[in-house]
Amino acid sequence: MMWMQKPQHQQGFTLTELMIALVLGSFLVAGVVGVYVSNIHTGQVQQRLMSSQQASQIGFQLLSRDAMHAGFSGCANMIPQRVVNVLNPPLAWWAIWTAGIRGYEQGAVPQFAGAGIVPLAGADGVQLMYGRGTSASIVTHNVVGNPPMVINQNVAGIVANDIVLACDSKMAVIFQVTAIAGNNISHAVGAGSPGNASLNFGFGANGANFSQSLSSDAGTVMPLESVGWFVGTNSDGNSLYRVALVAGQMRTEEILPGVENLQIQYLSRGAANYVNANAVADWEQVVALRATLTLSNDTKMPVAAGLRTFTQVINLRNR
Repeated sequence: MMWMQKPQHQQGFTLTELMIALVLGSFLVAGVVGVYVSNIHTGQVQQRLMSSQQASQIGFQLLSRDAMHAGFSGCANMIPQRVVNVLNPPLAWWAIWTAGIRGYEQGAVPQFAGAGIVPLAGADGVQLMYGRGTSASIVTHNVVGNPPMVINQNVAGIVANDIVLACDSKMAVIFQVTAIAGNNISHAVGAGSPGNASLNFGFGANGANFSQSLSSDAGTVMPLESVGWFVGTNSDGNSLYRVALVAGQMRTEEILPGVENLQIQYLSRGAANYVNANAVADWEQVVALRATLTLSNDTKMPVAAGLRTFTQVINLRNR
């Protein structure tokens, strides 16, 4: 007997089924890869935002330190009318005492750092002045004596050519130290740069200065800290700069690179709103400032301006 063998049918996937499976698999892999790439991008953006926040905090901390000390003289809150400046004219921006603070609106910011770094158009600037460090007590002072000034101890580290702020209960004087030996401070006329124009440490009712010595009763002396904050342009872009007076010379420090803008407004005593620098009538009445810092955008990883902008309110203590 002969057996008839049934024909064998092909087993497995058809070409159509295989193509459908490949397409579905591609969609699945693409979805997984998309989620992965999105998570990486989100993480990078979050990391950049954290870095931006940390950078802005450093800038604000340094600015806050200067602003909170603004106006400190070691004796009392000195009004401009009671501060005598005997430095040789014309006085540079850092030598003009305006109650320890003066703001500059965009377009009016001085060349804080000289011709090397140009202030960014559209950004504000601020000047802050105060007595730095620990004050030394004045033991004796005779403007025409030798030595003219004797202090109890040089705890502030005053050196020759330093611009200092000395005061007693009635007045304050800004002058340059021409020599120092132990606790003896000299302030001769004509020596140093910018140098002292006169020894007229007193002021009269008519506004004319005259020769007068500081009182040893609560009299103190300390280095003058005069700083300028602004956004300047350089070969790598824009940066936040701090310019400080050191031993009669200006020292420029780059605080924060990649800055797009700096806007500063001021609150006066009794006022309800912050105003721009050109609307401040009396800098002696300014009690707080509000600084808004905008960091530059990264074209490879753009972030909305609102996420790159940080604001800090700083109260002035010496008011």
